Amino acid sequence: MKKDRLLFRKGWFRFFVAVWFLGAGVLGCAGSKVILPRVSNESNSIHHVGKFIWFDLFTRDLPGACDFYGRLFGWSFEDTAPGSSNIKTIRNDGTPMGNVVQMKSDAGKITESRWLSFMSVENVDQAVERITENGGSVHIPPKEVPDRGRLALVYDPEGALFAVLTASKGDPPDDPYVPNGWIGSELWTLHVKGALKFYGQLVGYQPETRKVGMASSYLLLYRDGQPRGGMVKIPWKDVKPNWVPYIGVSDIEAIVEKAKKLGGKVLVGLDPDREDDVAILADPSGAVFGVLQLRADMNRGDPS
Repeated sequence: MKKDRLLFRKGWFRFFVAVWFLGAGVLGCAGSKVILPRVSNESNSIHHVGKFIWFDLFTRDLPGACDFYGRLFGWSFEDTAPGSSNIKTIRNDGTPMGNVVQMKSDAGKITESRWLSFMSVENVDQAVERITENGGSVHIPPKEVPDRGRLALVYDPEGALFAVLTASKGDPPDDPYVPNGWIGSELWTLHVKGALKFYGQLVGYQPETRKVGMASSYLLLYRDGQPRGGMVKIPWKDVKPNWVPYIGVSDIEAIVEKAKKLGGKVLVGLDPDREDDVAILADPSGAVFGVLQLRADMNRGDPS
């Protein structure tokens, strides 16, 4: 495995994301107003604390990314800001699930793209207080984004970047998993014990240990009886902590082969010794994501 592709570089990416979020809901690149889509088609007052409810792709090649993910998963893409093609809303069978944002390259410094995971919290301001009190830090303080809700961009104590969000119109429902939709996000950490304490204090995760392939102790993270994410200790010294999003698929072998044909890379391939059929891939611009084989009995109550 080429673990160098799992190196999550900090500086330029975090600067660009800061600029993006500070401008969200204000003006797009061409002066048009950017109104980010809400995270659910149905308005409600429900917040599934600890659930990852949205994912944004920051890419150096927006047309290429749309082509890759569109052909791989059948996703569709539409302009988020009228008159601007630099921000796209991702839809899976009509359901909004993320944005794709074109990054401006500065003298060739931008080399890889990145996915950013959004975690649901009841109160963003209180969540930020817990984060800073427990060793994390804030990159962008809480702000209101029209139609989206109140959000902040934060780091955990190891520097893993993620967003916390209280959606103004409520979270997506806990329906059964659908093909080519999100199933959560997985934390790659160097210090499992410390990460469990931090996220337990933040959103009340309760871990359940699983033995999965190369991971001696893989952890599923539960909240209110529902699995909301995963956690694994990084087995390589030069890989930085980060949250990696996962997509559920109907035929993982076909997806892995198709990703390679479309120019993607397999970072962690299928392993017959693993309890679950999973693989970690990178798109042609380097954005890392996981895929997991959906089963007939799989639902929001048990994604294992």
